[in-house]
Amino acid sequence: MSTTLPDTYPDPEYEAAHVATYEREPRHPIVPVLPPGVRESDFAQAIQDFIGVVGQDAVFVNEALSDYIDPYDVHEHEEGKRKVPGAAVCPQSISQLKSVLQIANKYAIPVWTFSRGKNLGYGGPAPRVSGSVALDLHRMNKIIEVSDEFHYAVVEPGVTFIDLYNYCVENKKKVWPSTASLGWGSVMGNTLDRGMGFGLAYCHHQNLAGLEVMLADGDLVRTGQFGISNSPNAFLSKFTFGPSVEGLFLQSNLGIVTKMSIWLTPQPQAFMSCTFGMPEFDDLEVMVDAFGEMKRNGTISSLVWFTSLIETLCISGRRDDYWTGEGPVPDWRLEELRHETGFGHWYARWGLYGPRRVVQAQFDEIKDVMEKRAPTGTITGALYTNDDGVVAADVPLEHGSMFVGLPQLWSLPLINWPIPKDKAGKAAHGDYAPVIPSSGRLLLEWMKATKPICEANGVELMADFFMHERHVVLMNMFTWDQTDPEQKRNMERLYYGLHEESKKRGYGMYRAHVNHMDLIAGLNDFNGHAYNRFVERIKDALDPNGILSPGKQGVWPHRFRHLRETQEFKK
Repeated sequence: MSTTLPDTYPDPEYEAAHVATYEREPRHPIVPVLPPGVRESDFAQAIQDFIGVVGQDAVFVNEALSDYIDPYDVHEHEEGKRKVPGAAVCPQSISQLKSVLQIANKYAIPVWTFSRGKNLGYGGPAPRVSGSVALDLHRMNKIIEVSDEFHYAVVEPGVTFIDLYNYCVENKKKVWPSTASLGWGSVMGNTLDRGMGFGLAYCHHQNLAGLEVMLADGDLVRTGQFGISNSPNAFLSKFTFGPSVEGLFLQSNLGIVTKMSIWLTPQPQAFMSCTFGMPEFDDLEVMVDAFGEMKRNGTISSLVWFTSLIETLCISGRRDDYWTGEGPVPDWRLEELRHETGFGHWYARWGLYGPRRVVQAQFDEIKDVMEKRAPTGTITGALYTNDDGVVAADVPLEHGSMFVGLPQLWSLPLINWPIPKDKAGKAAHGDYAPVIPSSGRLLLEWMKATKPICEANGVELMADFFMHERHVVLMNMFTWDQTDPEQKRNMERLYYGLHEESKKRGYGMYRAHVNHMDLIAGLNDFNGHAYNRFVERIKDALDPNGILSPGKQGVWPHRFRHLRETQEFKK
């Protein structure tokens, strides 16, 4: 077994960013921990058996597990609360994965499965149950197919957004894959966690078709048309004969997805980068209502991404570049900065894709609508055309980047916002991410309700959101210095404060941190939490030993159900 950290990215820029994320001096030591109910002798034998399957260099213990914790854990100094794996194992193939699960079943050892572990802000690769074996699938990284004819890709779990983009470029594929805001994440991991991109195929989980899934006992299942031998529709159709089961494996611990097809955007003849900004805080209401209507009537088919003044400033610098007083930047100073910089208070960004005349007509219609609905706003559109298809890399980064499927690490510096330039610290971030109706009134109400909660805990309202047709996924982001115990305490208080606001409005969550999965699952309260009972009945049938990611999304196998938490924040 290895006590040396694994290399995870062949690209030096991405590996350096990964190391910097997990780097911490002094690093809080990893204390060995066993899974609940597992004897030390059984765990030690399982480690040896894992080594027999994947090799000495693909099993990690002790300090090598520092890449398998939450790098932003607010409980890193509290051994009873800190989420730490007992070991990590990295299979490279279907056969190795099956053998790993056989060993886990033999010794009743829970595993915590992930693709790249970049679900940062929500716990990263840290397990819900401490002592679980981190089942790291990043070595299963084959791009099986990319189709020019039907515009889809088939990938394994370890394929990153930058991997898929580079493959398409190197093989001259006439497609634009969708990418998340950071290119180091897994295409599959992001999709299965209902992640989003920025172009036409932005809602990733709604653009998947066939899946291949390994169940807890090693049985392999293919869904939809992919379950028919040699089917030409395997990756083209969501239709199936009988119940559709793909959804059972989204944000799920019912199986391990080993192959996934995802639809891509055809390389367009024209692309237009569009921005609309408005100056005042209260302008958000009219912006949301106007763009929401255009999303629903088909004028805009791609994602509309809303960002705020604070996020614009975060990308450009740190808090002490703009404000050297105590606490978050006050409103009067933000107003000064708005005038000094010429920035708006809110921005909407989106792309238009397709034939040149269609794209221009869409923009002209959007411009007419916004001039009537929001005359104090400013709209811009930068058009790029190529009769053979626009090359994503030819679009300047300020107009292209993730909107043309070009993966970047551009937003990483944003989390440095609270760290003074003259002070050593470790930047960290978290999110509270409610799903809210696409209503200007409700969005503005949320901003006004949560702004004082953020400020009372020492941070600004840093909110952006992803507009779908009828709802938005809102990110209340918060950044802090992880070396400061008071700031960590404030972030925990902030999370619970935001949760109370969400709960009283009936808003569910897009994702949850591993520390809060039971809390968020508790929102599904209809008929005495019938949804949770239903899923756990399936869990017990498919995974009787409860080895697959126990507690994920608040779904507990019978064996570990006593670990479910009823969380109330203690002041």
